[in-house]
Amino acid sequence: MAVAEKFPEDLSIIRFASARAREIGVLTNLIENPKTTKLIFQKLPCHMRRRAMSHNPKRMPRRLREAHKNQMEKSGEIKQPKRPRRKYRRRPSRLLEEYKKRSSNHTWLETHIWFAKRFHMTKKWDYHLANRSCARSHRFCYRSLAQHCILLDISYLCCIEIKGSQQNIIHGLSSLCDPKTGLTFAAASSIKGNREGRVMVFKRGHTSSNPPIGLVNYLWRYQDTETDDRILWIWSHPAFRLQLSNELESVFVQETGVKVARIQVNRFRLRGPKATSVLSALLKPETQEAVHSLPPGFVIGVEVRDPRTILPQSRRAKAEQEAESVVPLTLPFVPDWSRSSLWDTTLREEIAQVRKTLPDHVLNKRRSEILVPGSELPIQPDERQIPIIIIKASNEGKSAVSGYDIILPAGWATAFWLPLIYSGGHAGGLNDVASMNYEHQICRDLVFEIDSDAGKASAEERKMELMEEYFRKPPKTRTNFIKLATPSPFINPWSLLVDNWMDRNQSCQEPSSFAVLRDKKLLQTLSLQKPLTLANSILAEPFLVPVTVRVRHGCPHDFSMICLPLADDKVLSVIVEPVHLDPAAKERKTLRAQHATDLKALAKKRKANEKNPDKKKEYSSASIVATFKEKMRTLWMPPKCNLKTSFVRPIAGFVMQGDFALAEGQGVGRGFLAVGALPLVRKALVLVRNPGTNLYMWADVELCI
Repeated sequence: MAVAEKFPEDLSIIRFASARAREIGVLTNLIENPKTTKLIFQKLPCHMRRRAMSHNPKRMPRRLREAHKNQMEKSGEIKQPKRPRRKYRRRPSRLLEEYKKRSSNHTWLETHIWFAKRFHMTKKWDYHLANRSCARSHRFCYRSLAQHCILLDISYLCCIEIKGSQQNIIHGLSSLCDPKTGLTFAAASSIKGNREGRVMVFKRGHTSSNPPIGLVNYLWRYQDTETDDRILWIWSHPAFRLQLSNELESVFVQETGVKVARIQVNRFRLRGPKATSVLSALLKPETQEAVHSLPPGFVIGVEVRDPRTILPQSRRAKAEQEAESVVPLTLPFVPDWSRSSLWDTTLREEIAQVRKTLPDHVLNKRRSEILVPGSELPIQPDERQIPIIIIKASNEGKSAVSGYDIILPAGWATAFWLPLIYSGGHAGGLNDVASMNYEHQICRDLVFEIDSDAGKASAEERKMELMEEYFRKPPKTRTNFIKLATPSPFINPWSLLVDNWMDRNQSCQEPSSFAVLRDKKLLQTLSLQKPLTLANSILAEPFLVPVTVRVRHGCPHDFSMICLPLADDKVLSVIVEPVHLDPAAKERKTLRAQHATDLKALAKKRKANEKNPDKKKEYSSASIVATFKEKMRTLWMPPKCNLKTSFVRPIAGFVMQGDFALAEGQGVGRGFLAVGALPLVRKALVLVRNPGTNLYMWADVELCI
């Protein structure tokens, strides 16, 4: 039974009213003088918040606008820059200013705007270059090269001009060349100037085991007189341009009368069976047969009309291209064809100004006034002929791929690019260059040598990209390369390979040097079809030999291991690498648990010192997280081991590029073998094992000479 509550017998109205008045006063004071740091618009519920409320009071509820304005006045007036309207921003003059601002850090090619709308762009070597198409795969590149014409803008190659006496130029450049590796700048086939050459450039005072700078193209100015003054153009990849420029300056600093300078010219590359048809769109009828009859590697200088005046309205039909692709080669080559006015510096500057004085909108207006739409514009009084140099592609690789290189004056890249595209050319990017080099072993001047400084830097950059991609995955989904016996999953350890096969001491931390064997005479004596005996002088050098492996069943990948079968292994037998122990697994688990405990302890200390910011910063977890991340990455990577003895089949080399070759219809890998392993290769058969797998695949191996 509930007990009745007793109520007071009397109530003081005055005391009750005064107590309530004090409570109301306290509440009013809290409302008028809030202690919280939040602003009024930050206190609104989520459904009432709007974007840009902080500087636009009209987005606030009416009852809170005045209070919001008072708070904003205390912090000072905020001036918001007014963004110009889109119509103003899209004006040509404003776009040009924006483009100049964006291209200040990385140089843009003249065709950048065209590529940026159709390709994924990448920043490399201080350039902003097209990497891969937004809509097409590597199969399209192969079809373009095999059936049509692929078009590349390689204007990022740096053109270095050397002027002076021919004798002084050749004498200075001879210290940068090795006659054992091939032709030099003084080759009789190119010294006259009617043929382009290609040479491997080394550092001064080099030896056979020293790495090169890179592969460059060169072209002498055609000259049929007896004067000794000559001009030489050298095209260098931007990755080693500074290294080559420093070597040239040190070479010619003592040579009087020799000048070295960089010039601005554009260069396009056309490859494929329809390259002749595509190029014909730029040429006059009387010069087409002369260009078509060029022998491989030869040069011809021609003058063409402004390509904007003959630009078709749409891409030409396929049947029309095929009809023009076959042209009889009846004219013999005349050496005087290699003469060109493009070598004249003054003329190149004048031609570059013509592009500015006769803008596109003037020619477009003239074309719109033609009675027959799409027809060629009649020759105008102010029109000027444009000099270009055409180079017939040299025979590279086993299967010759026809094509041309076009050298253009600066400022005319876009004007020539569009007619070539409209004539049937298929544009390509950097990925297409790698695909062309893999499928047909062409365009070697656009890729790096693995033993050069540029090649090593490129390999390290790719290693970091692949490692970041690998460690972004959670631990349960990562491939355990330690258990699957992959010594180096993200980079080919060439230094470790040559050390193991030369039985060098591996105690030093710095990587040993290695070099690719480029001696032409020595390479021609090598053969894997019969037992090979090499001299001790060759085996004592850290040489790598280029090879091609063709897997019988399967497909090799990048960084695949090329291994040697044992004498009693049967061909096509199944060979499996056993699962290796992972000694770091337990340490990783312990480290992960200890790291979680340390983070909890730091979090408690930060919470305890919430009111002391200086003390709170002392318990930051940033340094501990960085240390844990670095230690954990080290524990996930395979430890250093002996490539000859740590696996059931000794590793003799690695694959640089591996994939399914569309040209051959099977898995093909391009790689290198240690020269010490060549005598152990029997019947040109090797084993290939992909990274992250334990299955050995039988493959035929062939030397690349």
